Amino acid sequence: MSRFHCTTCAEVLDTDAMMKHLSSSRHKTVIDAYSEEEICCEECQNNNVHQLQIVRFGGEDMSLLCNPCLNKEYADSERPTTAYSLSNGSLLKFWDVYLKIRNCCCEICGNESHLNVNAKKKVVCDECLKKPGFEAKSFISEDSGRFLYLFLGIKETGSTKDIRKKGGRRLGRGKKGKGAGRPKKSREKKPLTVHQQLAQKAYENKKSNSAIEGDSSLSLKSFKGHKAASGADLTKESKARFKPGSKPPSKNGKSGRGPSNAGKSRLPIKSTASQQKAGLSGNTVGKAAKQKAKHVSGQVPKQKGSVIDTKSSSGPIDSRNSRPPRTKSADSPLKSGGRPKSQRENVSRTKGSPAESGKSKKVAQKPKTSDKNKKTEAPERNTLNTPEKENSQSVEFEEGEPVTKLENYIPKLVYSDPDDYFNTYSYALFLEEKLENKFLQNFQITWPKSDKESVFVVKMDTENNPELEKLMPKSAAKLGRPPFVNLQPLILATQDESSVWYTYVKEFQMGRRNITLLLELYPWNKIKLPVRHSNDQVKILPCGAQTSRIYFAMTRAKNPRFIDLIMGQKPIKQISFLNRLTYSKDSFNESQKSAIQHVLNNSVTVLQGPPGTGKTSTIEEMITQMIRNFSSFPILVVAASNIAIDNIAEKFIDNKDGIRILRIVSDSKESQYNKDHPLGKVCLHNIVNDQLPPQLREAQIKLRTGRGHDVSKTQNSNLFIAQNQIADRHIMQAQILFTTTITAGGRRLKAIQELPVVIMDESTQSSEAATLVPLSLPGIRKFVFVGDEKQLSSFSQIPQLEMSLFERVLLNGCYKNPHMLDTQYRMHPAISEFPRLRFYGGSLKDGVTDKDKSWPGVSYPLYFLRCEAGSETKVSSSQRGMRGYTYINRHECDALLQVLYKLILDKKVARDQIGIVTPYSAQRDLISEIMVKDNVVNPEGHAMEQDVDEADVFDATGGKKNSINIVNGLFVATVDSFQGHEKNFILFSTVRNNRENKIGFVSDARRMNVALTRAKNGLVLIGSDKTLQAGSPLWNDYISYLRDKKLIFEDLGGY
Repeated sequence: MSRFHCTTCAEVLDTDAMMKHLSSSRHKTVIDAYSEEEICCEECQNNNVHQLQIVRFGGEDMSLLCNPCLNKEYADSERPTTAYSLSNGSLLKFWDVYLKIRNCCCEICGNESHLNVNAKKKVVCDECLKKPGFEAKSFISEDSGRFLYLFLGIKETGSTKDIRKKGGRRLGRGKKGKGAGRPKKSREKKPLTVHQQLAQKAYENKKSNSAIEGDSSLSLKSFKGHKAASGADLTKESKARFKPGSKPPSKNGKSGRGPSNAGKSRLPIKSTASQQKAGLSGNTVGKAAKQKAKHVSGQVPKQKGSVIDTKSSSGPIDSRNSRPPRTKSADSPLKSGGRPKSQRENVSRTKGSPAESGKSKKVAQKPKTSDKNKKTEAPERNTLNTPEKENSQSVEFEEGEPVTKLENYIPKLVYSDPDDYFNTYSYALFLEEKLENKFLQNFQITWPKSDKESVFVVKMDTENNPELEKLMPKSAAKLGRPPFVNLQPLILATQDESSVWYTYVKEFQMGRRNITLLLELYPWNKIKLPVRHSNDQVKILPCGAQTSRIYFAMTRAKNPRFIDLIMGQKPIKQISFLNRLTYSKDSFNESQKSAIQHVLNNSVTVLQGPPGTGKTSTIEEMITQMIRNFSSFPILVVAASNIAIDNIAEKFIDNKDGIRILRIVSDSKESQYNKDHPLGKVCLHNIVNDQLPPQLREAQIKLRTGRGHDVSKTQNSNLFIAQNQIADRHIMQAQILFTTTITAGGRRLKAIQELPVVIMDESTQSSEAATLVPLSLPGIRKFVFVGDEKQLSSFSQIPQLEMSLFERVLLNGCYKNPHMLDTQYRMHPAISEFPRLRFYGGSLKDGVTDKDKSWPGVSYPLYFLRCEAGSETKVSSSQRGMRGYTYINRHECDALLQVLYKLILDKKVARDQIGIVTPYSAQRDLISEIMVKDNVVNPEGHAMEQDVDEADVFDATGGKKNSINIVNGLFVATVDSFQGHEKNFILFSTVRNNRENKIGFVSDARRMNVALTRAKNGLVLIGSDKTLQAGSPLWNDYISYLRDKKLIFEDLGGY
């Protein structure tokens, strides 16, 4: 009998008892106690068990989906025949049945696709069925729609009606009858209206801003070449790759030829650019449900692969697009040909995963010593010394800590030339995409006649192709959208990934049953195409929309000023000149005025803005001065998070100067920024929706409410055209544009001929790769970086993608003496003293007095409440789908609740003026759960709300750290997600309390700086001063500081 583990309260119960427990307690997350796999939605990894259903589509397939994904992907006519949920008391009862279907594979070879079953429930694949001893007539194919009936022994229902193709008026017949051949009279050209002129200009700009200057002039029509062999290549070049006497591996990973093993693990594919426009995500429902990669508890959205492989291979790469070799370790996977592809392919993304495929088979293999391995270890290759790894299946990973530590990794601060730079980041993007997407294996390549050519052709079947089905949801396919779009990056790699080629879709052609792609190498590739390789020797990795924007940005980064900036070789010139300015406020201090002057005089400005120093007001004044005095617009303002952008945009929402502003949000955020939002009236999507014709507005409502099947292709096309035309008009007339860093690379801004000024707030929270997107926009003459390297940056499993360009230009010395805003106005001086002195070396000053920030009845603006009632508790979590753990401290929750009572009841502090921060996400959720049920904090019993902001595209937490829980107006968040926010009172639950005095990533100086600098009037820390003091030198200094100030208390009597 199955047993399940409630991750909220640690209860372990059998099926019936656990369902009763979840229904009564309303706890949300549960894992299989035996396999340690979290029960979550296949599509989005939603782990709220109250929203999950196991659904069966007749005899075809069984899937585990949440209600939003089910409603999003399936119209009413496509509803499953059977659903098992917690509400009808059957979800956990059918968990084992679901696993049986998901994990079923060929009993002979282990193949997971093209399966057949007979009355004895024996499962074999198409290839094994051809072998002697099997009676093919007695087997039913998985494509028949009856597979599950036989496999599970379910009584078969009556056949369903066939879905007939919709008819319609046949077009393209030509004009017939009288007057068919009469020439039309020429008409005089009418002058274009203002709207038509704007539309024409927008079209020209889009055409110019969407082009990549390739090296080849060939098209699909003019391309001529030779088809790659379907078997292994035995040229001299390829023979050297493999062990003498052995056959090169075929696609299924075995020696010799074998069946292609398509659609192996169930990893979601990022939406292509065309899908992003419609807000569509990859649809993986179907037989692919059983092909899902199996995960352990605490699964994170879009985090499917292990990072062991990624980290061990992410170092400086050589100039030949080759992967840095891995060091040998006990769990190193065999190279191509050493294992069946069903295992090998999974390892390519999840090497060292703690629970492979949910079966938890521990495999310790020694690497083969082959000629190729010897070649990899050649001294002229760049190598990366990684520490010896334990078998990752027995290793748990702590929240906030990198899964694999590359102790010898040294960030590259200077690059020799642009190609060196682009190759380095291209490979880092490849490693990141491997964690998110699945390689394509089913295709036919046509190589050019000469390896000097930079283009080649790839043809893929579109019918019954599980790989493409994952790229293209049914709803998007119905509207005629292709699985790929022009300019989308596709990365070609050898099966062992020792060589990679970065390509993009130059042209594509859709056939009735296939799609043909013309792929071209990006200019910075330094190795020629492998024109003698067979299809089986290479694989293709599609890239998602966000990564596509970064690759495209690399092709557009040609501004000499910014090329020098990213190379890091030349010092950036700085001009000092005093402009005669009339400031809009008298309250600006000298450091703010100096920063504004510098921006007006220089093409590149790096501005350091510590907490509470008035960054937003300074940016507002910069923009105002440039529009007033220099007519420099449009001005683009970007940041990694929406909250930072909104703070600046709100400064202009009621401006008296009549400045035209526009807020552009990503498709996924449009519903949040409705007309009731403070910025709703200046949001582009709201303006576009209001100006749509009534019939198109109705079509849009149908698309947004899951009734896309009622929208024809013509309606969808007309809607798209109208939306673009309206959006283009407003974008081209705006003076200030506000959006996030990655959204700046979307289709909207391509209508603008040039963007003379770009201001980037929170520069340290955007990876350098993401920063290339706004940096490469057309016509930039000024770029302003605003950030604080003393606060948190983005967190990625790929080391190169963690550092920001802001940090690198300071470290490599090419930008000397950056401007710093030196006066803080947020914190009470008692709160700010330690951060000012310790993190900023005394260069930060107070601009407020004790009297300015005092709160009636609060004697201690800084207060440490000692909590030694008990130790922390370790709870299950995950990182990139790998088994991990985080911490909670129930004793601190109780103490924190008492502080809340004191503030709300005695000090009369409004709930929306209080924020609670903690390092660990599990503690955040536990505190939120307690507060929802508390009669003082939440007397009316409001449900908890959650605000999820956008993270950097490469954030390894999948956005979890950017989630803020809101209970009756009171914010509960991790320290990471609260960066950029402030409240009058902050309660900081430090969590860690143990005999070993270990405090994990709580010791991080930047995290500590953020936590200590969010409060305006009062900061209350709750924790074990003993554990913290012994945990790190920094905390030792802070606890000593508090003790000297006599600010550590046993209770709240003195508060």
